[in-house]
Amino acid sequence: MSMSQQQLAAFQAMGGFTPQQSTTLLIGLVLASALVFAAWALGSGYRGWAAGQISQAKFVGLAAKVTLIYILLTFLLLH
Repeated sequence: MSMSQQQLAAFQAMGGFTPQQSTTLLIGLVLASALVFAAWALGSGYRGWAAGQISQAKFVGLAAKVTLIYILLTFLLLH
């Protein structure tokens, strides 16, 4: 259900931005926070691998999972 012209005008008058700009901002924030999480997960995994606490195969599996999750999230949000 789309907004009427009056609703769009009221939204833009009160917010100062369009609903499309709001959606773009929200998608950007979600993808940025997912990227920060991916960096944290890979950094933690690398530290564990470098310290010998996890095997190389587990680290590669972690890297593959994080990459796949980010790719799927990007596809779902931008498609």
